[in-house]
Formats: sequence, structure tokens, C-alpha cells
Amino acid sequence: MKVKINHVDHWKDRYGKERFYFRKGQGKRIPLRGPSGSPEFWEDYNNALNGVTKVKPSFKRAQPDSMRWLVEQYYQSSAFKEIGDGYRKTRRGILDNFCEEHGDKRYTQLRPRHIRKFRDAMMDRPGSANNLLKGLRQVFKYAVNYDLLDINPVIAVERLKTKNKDGFHAWTLEEIAQFESTHPIGTKARLAFAILLYTGQRRSDIVKMGRQHVKDAWMTVIQQKTGKRIEIPVLDNLQSVIDASKTGDLTYLVTEHGKPFTGNGFGNWFRDRCDEAGLPQCSAHGVRKAAASHLADIGCTIHEIMSITGHDTITEVQRYTKAAQQKQLAERVRERIDGQK
Repeated sequence: MKVKINHVDHWKDRYGKERFYFRKGQGKRIPLRGPSGSPEFWEDYNNALNGVTKVKPSFKRAQPDSMRWLVEQYYQSSAFKEIGDGYRKTRRGILDNFCEEHGDKRYTQLRPRHIRKFRDAMMDRPGSANNLLKGLRQVFKYAVNYDLLDINPVIAVERLKTKNKDGFHAWTLEEIAQFESTHPIGTKARLAFAILLYTGQRRSDIVKMGRQHVKDAWMTVIQQKTGKRIEIPVLDNLQSVIDASKTGDLTYLVTEHGKPFTGNGFGNWFRDRCDEAGLPQCSAHGVRKAAASHLADIGCTIHEIMSITGHDTITEVQRYTKAAQQKQLAERVRERIDGQK
């Protein structure tokens, strides 16, 4: 039977790691080192009871052949530093959390079967498991590129299947019409939706867009995630919505306080606008997917779509457009069958 410790709350974070916090009354929440009952836990707990709020870090010096050492080397690489700030912070969080449990393991001894065990320990959170695989794949890719290993053990490890294997829900034409009916031209919600739909960019990029990025009906975008510089046409449909909308000085989209959105802040705000339209299944990222799908519907090639969305790999775009391609192929089959009648 678990014994509740006074003033201590605990839960599992999204990576499955138990977190412990001390909070007495309305006082400040103080993190405690785990696991519960360990000497470190009781040291932090007693310090918190006595008003000492500074917790000793659980830092361990990395051994040269350890996983933690390899991850620290990866953090110093250009491959890691060239990632956008938001994605770099997320990846560091994933890898740091991994190293708390597995950082002392020798990276030279890890095989695909070991990576699968790490993955399978997170089977109840397939999205998080796949994000861990993605991060580890890049760490070991760095190791191979710098002659620290001969083979990347993560390449042979399969991703877990998610409940929605196609990823975020792509908006249908009916859902687009429903959103536009709820949020007419002139509203901030409609402006945000038009920018998402007609540029095909990520939310982390559209929150930075402003008039200064447009010249001769072309918009220059430096994607936060990839660092790639792309130029996309400003379509008449988008320009008409911008002209009819109140915008910020440096960015089209601003908060109620007149400041630019953060990517996450915008995502939460747009989530509420979708709910207002009765579209709980829809999201900002789903608009990007719908934009790519629409380009496929009108016959654009994979590379033409990539020139607009800025995707790095064909596989990513194929995942977005396969429904449209299936429909086109089925239509050809129907035409052939009808032609035989």
C-alpha cells in the first residue's frame, strides 16, 4: 500500500517519468529528486520542510563511452544547432529524459533489440515512443558521421503504429466551409485560417509572417523547423482576406494584447476557434495537411507540392497526399470501366 507523504504531489510526465513536487499551502512548488523514498528524495523533502528551496541537481559526469556522453557530443554538433529553437528544445527534453534512465549505458553496445525495448516500454504512448526513436536516430547518425560507430542501430527499428496512422486530421471541404461560415472575412480567426490554408506553412512559421516579407506578390519564408528559405506566391484569395482584416505592425497575427503569437500559443488559440465552429477534430496542423492534399487534388506533382510546403522528403508529402492519389487512381478505373459499357 502506498503511503501519502504530506505536501508531496507526484505524477508521470508525457515521457512516462515520475515527477515529485513539494508544496505547503499556497507556497512555491519545489521539485524533488526521485525515486520516492530514496536518500536524495528525503534530503530534498527535509530541505523543503525547512524552507530550503534550492534542489541539488541530479547531474552525473558523463563517461566517454556512455550514452549520456554521446548525447552531449550531439548537442555540440551543427546537426543539432541548426534545428529551429522550438524543436531543439523539445528534442533536448526527450533525450535528457532518456539519459536520466539510460545515460550510463555504453552506446557502442546498443543493438536494435535494445532500442526496441526502449520503444516498447512506451507502447501506451506511441507518439512519444516514435519521437524518442526520431531523436535517437539523429544521435546515432551523428555517431556514424563522426566515426564513433559503424552502424546506426535505430535504422532497423520500426515506428509504433498510432491510433491515427495518417497523423493529424486533414480538413474536408465541408469542414472548411463550416469554419468559414462561423468566422467570416474580417475576423482574426478567418485571417489565421486563410494564411494557414493558402501558404501551407507550419504554425511556427505563420505567426512570424508580415507585410515586410512580401514583395511583388511573393512571400519569403525562412522555416523555423528546417531553416530552409522558400518563396511562395501570395494568392489573390489570401490577399483579399489580408486586406479586409486588422493586422499587427510586424506580423499579420497578434494576440489580444497586440503582441505576436508564439507557435504553441497560436495553436491553443486556434484550437478554441475550431471548437467555436463545432470542429473539435480539426487543428492548425490539419490545415497544412489539407493544403497539401488540395494541391494533389488539382494535379500538382510531389515536387511541386514540396516547393510550396517546404517539406524535405518525398515520404512526408506522400503521407499527406496519398488519399488524393488514391481517389485519382480510382477515378481512372471508373473511367475505364465506364468506357467498356
